[in-house]
Amino acid sequence: MHVHLEAALKSEQAIADRFALDDLLTAYAVAIDTDQVTELTRLATEDAVFDYQSSGGPRGSVAEAQQWLQSALEQVPVRAHLIVNRRFDIHEDSACVEAHFFNPMSVKVPGQKNEVWNPGGGYYFVGFRRTGKGWRISELVMLQTWRVAVGVHAAGGSGGHRGP
Repeated sequence: MHVHLEAALKSEQAIADRFALDDLLTAYAVAIDTDQVTELTRLATEDAVFDYQSSGGPRGSVAEAQQWLQSALEQVPVRAHLIVNRRFDIHEDSACVEAHFFNPMSVKVPGQKNEVWNPGGGYYFVGFRRTGKGWRISELVMLQTWRVAVGVHAAGGSGGHRGP
């Protein structure tokens, strides 16, 4: 169930929560785009689960997500992580958001001189929990629904990249 804006913003606390959650989601995107995946430790609960299976990654702990992201992002020198159309469902000490993402990026392809333009997109489903340190991510599921590779000339097919 998604809360209508009017109902969700009836109190100062509701407004503060909405901004805090929005800031947390933005901090996540910036951490990915600026090679600061160690920031996930600060942004998430200790028992958080990150699920990148739809893009070839793991479903696991913060540490597992960080390890995979650091490795995968080495091949992605140019990227932007745009998280839009955010729909929040906020309760007293828990919240969730469903949001679209658009991920323009270029990737290095073995055997090719030039990087390949490789945009993609899909959805994020993110759970949040209020802690003594404020809101934190308790679960993040990335559902990549599309990705295209433009300019791939590798033998045996269109190539492409399985990564964030």
